[in-house]
Amino acid sequence: MTTPTTVDLPDILAALPESERESLIRAGMNLAIRARIQEIEAELKEAMAQIQRYETQYHCSLRQFEEELLPKLDSLEAHEDYNDWFFWQSVYNEKQALFQSFVRHVG
Repeated sequence: MTTPTTVDLPDILAALPESERESLIRAGMNLAIRARIQEIEAELKEAMAQIQRYETQYHCSLRQFEEELLPKLDSLEAHEDYNDWFFWQSVYNEKQALFQSFVRHVG
């Protein structure tokens, strides 16, 4: 499935025959998609490392921390850790969904 879009082409591409222009655009898109997938994988790895750091520190998952430990902890550090942990979990969830979307559509 494709979605039509309008793109302003640089003069060098616009001057090429249509078949050559389309071939270059497809090749460029494929390279860009592969590069973006690699970026997302690196972002997932970083987010997971941060999440695992907190899981190791508190010996539980974020959900367990929210439900069991956070209400009992009354320190600024614990609340700052929670905010950071929640952020990294959100980043991981967002990047994982994006990665899955690429995998579904690219193959």
